[in-house]
Amino acid sequence: MVRFAVLKFGGSNFKSVNDIKHVVSILSSLKEVSKDTRYVIVVSALYGITDKLVNALKNLQDLEIDNFFQELYEFHRNFLGSDDERLKSVIFSIEDFLQGAKLIGRVPDFVYDTVVSHGERCSAYVLSEIFRRNGLDFSLIDPKDFIVTDGKFGGATIILERTEENILTNMDKWLQNDVIVPGFYGASPNGDITILGRGGSDYTATALGYCLRAAYVALFKDVPGFLTGDPRAVSRPFLVSALSYDEADELSYFGAKVLHYNAVDPLRLRDIPLYICDVTNGFNLNKCTRIVPEKTKVNYCVKSISSSRDIAIVQFKGRNLGRVPGVLGEIAKAVANMGINIKFVITSQTCISLIVSRNDGERVMKLAESLRLNEIEEVTFKHDKALIAVVGEGLLDHHGIASRIFKAVADARINVEMISAGASEVALYFIVPEEAEIEAVRRVHDEFWGGSEYDKNDR
Repeated sequence: MVRFAVLKFGGSNFKSVNDIKHVVSILSSLKEVSKDTRYVIVVSALYGITDKLVNALKNLQDLEIDNFFQELYEFHRNFLGSDDERLKSVIFSIEDFLQGAKLIGRVPDFVYDTVVSHGERCSAYVLSEIFRRNGLDFSLIDPKDFIVTDGKFGGATIILERTEENILTNMDKWLQNDVIVPGFYGASPNGDITILGRGGSDYTATALGYCLRAAYVALFKDVPGFLTGDPRAVSRPFLVSALSYDEADELSYFGAKVLHYNAVDPLRLRDIPLYICDVTNGFNLNKCTRIVPEKTKVNYCVKSISSSRDIAIVQFKGRNLGRVPGVLGEIAKAVANMGINIKFVITSQTCISLIVSRNDGERVMKLAESLRLNEIEEVTFKHDKALIAVVGEGLLDHHGIASRIFKAVADARINVEMISAGASEVALYFIVPEEAEIEAVRRVHDEFWGGSEYDKNDR
């Protein structure tokens, strides 16, 4: 019986020809020992290409389009080592999009998503050709032909049921050969290319894992997995060997850039394990972070700390807000109608605080000015803040965990402006001034991982 395994390789895995040779070596070894497995390889753009495409759109009026595409072709050609007419055709296939946008003086959403996702299409062709030259026969499949999204430009959500239906209808393509798939994008119901947000190749891989009922999904990166703290703030972070779905969800949602914020959801529906691995270790799942359905049984409860400056606080103030029904509902409905996500809400008798993405803060403020609610007496906006998330199964059930967190922060004379605990069983959040973010993470990390009580071998 054939089983599927989905492996995703990120752009940081493709910095040089030697990096690609290393990936070829991993796949060749896997093919030797797992002949009953069909491998689905999801790939990101070659290193730095997505940024080049984004910058081209930002500076479109000054861009020499012919030169830009020639440089793009030469960059990818160098990985192949020779001219390739099909590669040239792939590279130049979006030239009309840039020419048209330059002509009208703006970049429509559908043009932006088509151009920014172009790096994945180019890398998938380059890699499939290199694989072929090394005896690895992979069929190249374009996600716009089977991944269906909700059509939201810039950060679409995959419609799993329709995507699965498309795959099952054409299952022969997936069974007859190993497959390579560009990550990061799909197509809306009307056929427009829509990207899945930065890091979206993770999401592509886990969605395919769901649809194919894969034995596992492994995401290869240039980091060993989830760490106990951000290396920018912590001098000696440890690898977290195991996380539950909920723990990984909370960490990725609030700051940890190791994993796309939607990546866990498809696997949760079918209890498929996820591994996050450092490509330099080869295919060694024992050296990865393993993300699994069940709670991870360990003798400590705090697993990791993440942080984010991508927050803004919009506060609606009024003496009767807590007593009048429906006020929060009216505010949330108006925000949702603008397509803005509320990260979380903290309420009191006299104040409703919405925490949103920093880029959305001013939009919510403008919205607040148009609301006609008598109970709202004042609206304020704060954006120079950072959110710290402390994550672990059972941390709210263990006596003294919260006091240790806030004592560590208080000892550094850092003011905690808001606290949210209890909304999730595996996470506690607090907000501090932006300039205190790194020090707050370091102090809390030292509290739980700086002493002899923590045995790194337990993870």
